[in-house]
This record gives sequence, C-alpha cells and structure tokens, in this order.
Amino acid sequence: MLTSSFNFIKALKPGQTSLGIEISDSTIKMSKVLLRKNNEPLIQMNVTEELPPLMMEEGRIKEPLRLIQTLQTMMTRLDSKPKHIHLVFPSQLVMVRFLKLPDIPEKDLAKLVDFEIKHNIHLPFENPLYDFVKMNGIARKKRKTVKKFKKEAEAPTGKEFFLEAAAGKEELGGGKGLFDDFQEEEFKADTAMQCDVMLVAAPKEIMDQYLEVLDSAGIKLTSIEIKALSLFRLLQSTSLTKLKDTFLIVDLNETAGDLSIFHGEDLKITRSIPLIFAAKSQGNVDVKTNADQLFSEFLDGDADFRNHCNDLAHELERLMNFYRYTLNNRNQEFAGVVISGDLSRMPEIVSFLTERLPIPVQLFQSAHYFSCNSVLKDDFSMYAVTLGLALRGAES
Repeated sequence: MLTSSFNFIKALKPGQTSLGIEISDSTIKMSKVLLRKNNEPLIQMNVTEELPPLMMEEGRIKEPLRLIQTLQTMMTRLDSKPKHIHLVFPSQLVMVRFLKLPDIPEKDLAKLVDFEIKHNIHLPFENPLYDFVKMNGIARKKRKTVKKFKKEAEAPTGKEFFLEAAAGKEELGGGKGLFDDFQEEEFKADTAMQCDVMLVAAPKEIMDQYLEVLDSAGIKLTSIEIKALSLFRLLQSTSLTKLKDTFLIVDLNETAGDLSIFHGEDLKITRSIPLIFAAKSQGNVDVKTNADQLFSEFLDGDADFRNHCNDLAHELERLMNFYRYTLNNRNQEFAGVVISGDLSRMPEIVSFLTERLPIPVQLFQSAHYFSCNSVLKDDFSMYAVTLGLALRGAES
C-alpha cells in the first residue's frame, strides 16, 4: 500500500527486470529497467510506437484489435519478457480527490469512504472503481482485505486489481452500517482528529477494457497507477528538487498536460488539462499528405507556438494561485517546475516558461542513479513516465 512517505525505490533482488507502459492517443511507450540490489538501475531499452489516428481518443480505446497487435509487436522487440509490468492509466479518465476525514482505523475509514462516494461525492462517471490511501494521521495497522460490495450496491469497487499505486490491492468494504465494526468509545476518541485521504476513481468499463486488451496481448500486469506518482518516483532518483519543497511536476503531450503539485513527499493536487501543441515528427512514417505538411507548418509557426506556451503558463499560474490562496497555503513558496514529455520543442517550452514564471523551470534529466547508454540519456525526459513506472519493480 502507498504510504505518505512514498518510499517507492527499494532494494530489489539482483537481475530483476521491470517494464513501464504508457498508452496515449498518439503513441505507446515502454521502458525496460534492470533493477539490481545495491547497484544503480540499468535502463535497458526505451521503445516508442506511433499510433494511427482514431485508434485511441481521449484515453479511450477505439480499435482494440489493432491495439492488441501493436502491443504484441512491441513486446517482441524486447530481448526478454520482464518479470514485472506496470501501466499508467490515462489521466483524462481518472478522478483524484483529497478529503478530510476522521482519523480512524483504515478498515473503518474504508466504510466511511464508501458512504461518501455513494451519498456526498459526485463522480463524473457511473459504475466507478475506486480506492483510497490515508496520507497521514495516527499510524494504523495495514487494513486487511474486506468483502466486496454486493451486486446491488450503488457503487461497487469491483476487481481485486485496481490502481495499485493509490492504495494497494485491498478492496473497499461495504454492506453493514457505517461504523458497525468498531466500538463507539474508539470512534469518539479518534474523530477529535482528522486525516488527509487521497481518493482515486476511474470508470470500471474502461478499466476492464484496458485489462482485457493487455491480457489478450499476453501482458500480465503487476500494477496500474496514476501518472503523478510515477513521475514523483523518478524524481526521487534525481537531485532536481529537495523533497521538503513545494514544486510542480508537468508532463506534456500533443493534446494534454498533466499538472501536479507536491509538498514535500505528499501529492496535493493533480489535474489533466487539454492542450494543443506542435505535432512531433512521425518517426517511421515516411509519407505525409500535402494537407498534413501544411498543418504541421501552421502548428510550428512561432506565433502559434508561443500562444500555446502562453496558455500553459497561464494554467500553471492559475494552479499555483489556487493552491496558495484558495487552499490557504500562503506560507509555501514554490521551489520550481520539473517538466517531462515527448514534444519536439521541449527545450523551447522550458525557455518560454523560464521567462514567464518567477520560479526555476527545468526538464527531467538523467542522474547518476541510473546506468544507461548515452543514446538513452537524450530520451530521459520523453520516457520519464515509463521509467518511473519501471522503478516500481516488484511492488504491487
């Protein structure tokens, strides 16, 4: 289970391989890392496959058979099948909420979260899968798996396998009264204090489709997690920020941006925003229509590009102001912004944001923590999400 200390990188058995997979609307990325006890991880391979238009749309799978074939082809390019495989779920389809709830044992907190989901929290999709992690409060014994919702329950939490990064494999409980399983005296004592709870939810039907596609491609997942946590795990391996600071992690692609605020080792806000950025080169696609060329030239125009950068800077400023003033964190100064992504003009985006924002802005960079070929070092920012996933190793 994820804890507030976020101790992701652990000593692992020698020779253990781990694979991170990210599926976006335009590409599939994979990073294979060899994790060695008492030695720095070795980046063995980074692989990208461009996806044709309309195979994926806003994180939703539109052509599952072609996606299965693409995944199978990519897996054959690996020199060996990794022991542990991790997937990041599309941010557009994930809702992350931070709640203040009574500081009670986690098995009872699960029932309270169930109650909030069914009666007080509006979710943007029906039939959700959801789980939570207790971020702070009194240390409690790790909760045991509690029984599933019955079929007639309003918000079933479903599968034994869901967003492992958020709260481990245990399913949330349901059924009886909200506080039936613990003594009233304990409740009165504990509710004098509150704790922070991170709630993660996603639509069950789309999660099921991802699992079915990956299973059909012969890929057995160890975990699924959200992008913000993968990037933070990678950030822990670098010296780009001090973990006591407040900082932003930003991941960019052609159509969306993921913006996350961390204070120390705690995730405070994460959100996905729509963006339009310059199209990157199409890799192994050699032929383009005249319309495609004109479209790319239009997007690459300096005025248009600066407008997109300005939109991104505005969103970052809004998020920082919301965190500091609306959420009453005025005493917290932002130490900087760390950016990852696969856009062709990433250095120019960093330069623009450096001019616009009053805090340092930098790309994810390789660290001495990793061993890798010099070629792979150039791709570090592009593969930040999948590298962070691969560092998860055997952790489920």
